[in-house]
Amino acid sequence: QIGYWDDFSKPKIVWGNLALSAQFARAPSGMFVNAPCPMIVPCDGYLLAVLNSKLGDWYIRHLGVTRNGGYFEYKPMFIEQLPVPQSRPQMAKKLAALAESPTKENQIEIDRLIFELFGLSQEEIAHVLSSY
Repeated sequence: QIGYWDDFSKPKIVWGNLALSAQFARAPSGMFVNAPCPMIVPCDGYLLAVLNSKLGDWYIRHLGVTRNGGYFEYKPMFIEQLPVPQSRPQMAKKLAALAESPTKENQIEIDRLIFELFGLSQEEIAHVLSSY
């Protein structure tokens, strides 16, 4: 079972179970989390961008239940149902780079690219954005 424990020292995507919105983060190699939290190994910047996008969050939130105060339980059983489309390598690389530096401007660009990737219409984009 050494392989399983080895995953804890690899770069990974981590998140808390209960949050107001998507808050997936990259935990670098050698970083250990001091609280129970799910993780995805290895960390993939493209996947991190999709998970933190408004569309990804909107989709995941429609699979579960919102708790008191607007908190949502980001359980792995909901996260694993998110469809993640194949992306052109150039777009995946751009999204990964944007996800590594979480700023408001980068988040807007991530959302724009994810909407494009999924082929959403302006009406569908407006619907997703209306829930934020």
